[in-house]
Amino acid sequence: MTPVQLAPPAFAAPARVRRMSDAVLAQRLAAGDRWALDELYVRHAGALRGYARRLLGDAHAEDAVHDALAATQRALLGRGRVVDVRPWLFRCVRNVCLSELDRAGRRHEALPADAAAAGGEDVSDVAARNERVRRALEGLAQLPDRQRQALARRVIDGEGYDTLAAHFALTENAAQQLVHRARRNVAAYAA
Repeated sequence: MTPVQLAPPAFAAPARVRRMSDAVLAQRLAAGDRWALDELYVRHAGALRGYARRLLGDAHAEDAVHDALAATQRALLGRGRVVDVRPWLFRCVRNVCLSELDRAGRRHEALPADAAAAGGEDVSDVAARNERVRRALEGLAQLPDRQRQALARRVIDGEGYDTLAAHFALTENAAQQLVHRARRNVAAYAA
C-alpha cells in the first residue's frame, strides 16, 4: 500500500459571518475574530488585486493585497478603531503599491497623471462615495411608505410644504416634520 499525503481540511467561515456587513466584520476583527479577516479577504480580494495590478503588474499584486490586509488587521486589532472597510482596504493597497514603486525606483514612470495626484478623487474615494449612496438607497427603501413619498415629492419633485400638507392632509408644520423624519432616518441608515 502506498502512503497518501492528505491536505489539511479547509474549513469555511461560519454562515453567520458571511451575512455580516463590512462594518460589523471590522468590529469583530478589532475584537480578535479570526473569521472576520478571512471573510473580508473573500469579499474584497478580487477588486483589490485588480487595483494593485494596475499599479504594479501581476507579479506583486497579490503581495500588495496581503500586505494591506495585514496592515488592516494591525490597525484594527484591539484598538476599537472604526473604519469604512472597503475604502480603507483600497487606500492600504494604494499605499503598499506606492511604497513598492518607490523601492523599485519606478514610481514616477509607472503612475500616470490622474485625478488623485491632482488632489481629486482616487478609486478609494469613489468606492467610499458609492458605498454611502448604496446605503442611502437601502435606507430609502426601508422608510415607511408615507415618509418615502413625502421625501421623494419634496426632494425629487420639488413640491413645497404647502402642497405636501394638502396631499397628506396635514398642517404645513406636520409636513415639514414628516420630511425631516424621513431625512433623519435615511441618514441613520446610511451611517
